Amino acid sequence: MLSEDLEQWLQGLPLGEPFDIGGESVYLQVGDGGAELGVILVREPTDAQITESMRCGFQCALEFEAGLAIPDDGDALVLNRWLPDAETWADAADALENILNQAGLWRAAMKPSNGRQAEDSSRAEQRLRTALNGGAA
Repeated sequence: MLSEDLEQWLQGLPLGEPFDIGGESVYLQVGDGGAELGVILVREPTDAQITESMRCGFQCALEFEAGLAIPDDGDALVLNRWLPDAETWADAADALENILNQAGLWRAAMKPSNGRQAEDSSRAEQRLRTALNGGAA
């Protein structure tokens, strides 16, 4: 059960348009039978960003509940998931926390390499890299 303060905050969030939560651009697009919850990872992605993300995306989709997509207008690379029967942000509260955590892992994995050693990598980056490599470290 959500706290009263959290529920009030969630009720004030816009539906159907991206807005910022903790530096992430998120949206909830309500449709027939549920809603699409998404995080915009990259606006106007390059072909190289799309290609690299898609290489990792399938394995990630097996490990997590959200997957990568490119909207019909092609102007972004998003991490999204379908929430059956969701109609409000309150319905999406748990999924929102999960997708924001997953977006953090994606950001770590998408960061350009700067030559640091594996032991210097953040724990989140290491977990995602392990998941993307099918469990191999």
